[in-house]
Amino acid sequence: MRVQLKLAESGDRNEIARLIHLSTNAWYQRHGREAIFPAGPESCELFVDVYHRLDRGHHWIARDERDVLCGSCFFHPRDTHLGLGIMNVHPDYFGCGIAAQLLAKADELAGDLPVRLLSSALNMDSYALYHRAGFAPYAVYQDMAIAVPAQGFSFPRLTRGRVRAARPEDLPGILLLERELLGIERRNDIDYFLNDASGLWRVAVWELDGGIGGYLASVAHPASRLLGPGCCHSEEIALELLGWMLDRHHRGSVPVVLVPARRSALSQVLLQWGGRIRELHLAQVKGRAQQPGGVVMPSFLPESG
Repeated sequence: MRVQLKLAESGDRNEIARLIHLSTNAWYQRHGREAIFPAGPESCELFVDVYHRLDRGHHWIARDERDVLCGSCFFHPRDTHLGLGIMNVHPDYFGCGIAAQLLAKADELAGDLPVRLLSSALNMDSYALYHRAGFAPYAVYQDMAIAVPAQGFSFPRLTRGRVRAARPEDLPGILLLERELLGIERRNDIDYFLNDASGLWRVAVWELDGGIGGYLASVAHPASRLLGPGCCHSEEIALELLGWMLDRHHRGSVPVVLVPARRSALSQVLLQWGGRIRELHLAQVKGRAQQPGGVVMPSFLPESG
């Protein structure tokens, strides 16, 4: 099925939010799972707002001959790669090739850069789509939901370092850490987190002797209550960052964090904290990707495979 691909405009905001809400929930419910967005469609305006602030002019939508919005995909151009963001197709248009047309736009936008994405391992349709397009998995993450008591958490220190709220001047240290552990740079994303004035985002860093050995961002919103992105040198640092953020940003709620499946000791501790493994996610790349080092905790907002 041929559709017209065009750049999204500000007037498309509500319609795109409804598409994200409908398409994502429909897929999970069709496969016997709970709706991923329990709040109303307007809650998904968060994704449109954040991505248009970060990457205005890189959100492409698909409309049919009747001008019906039938597809949407956010693209995140970075110096080291192109991030493939949330892709949605209207349920009435599943199987019509719209996702493949949107995915082809990634090659056009990426040029010679690698294209990175993070996707659910449950969705074999999307996995097959990405595989046909030349993507390959390079890391597996466990999606863990952690119920935080209303009174918060209190944990003993595990390292000689300390966790504190991040400041804008921490940007160079965080960028250096991501370069070391992930081989990518996302200056605009990290700068956005550090300078957010809405109250939705918080960022913590772990430091020792003035050096940053870990960081963790977090968002608290009806459409996304998520810890990440973040990375650090060890599981002990990850636990200190997670404990700090859960206690200060998510009391009385059930946020989600993605942790490397190969870090079984870390996930065992999170299970002891009351965590529940919900599904697996695959970090995939078309091109080359550095094998993640340390402990990497990716995110869907913005995507960070």
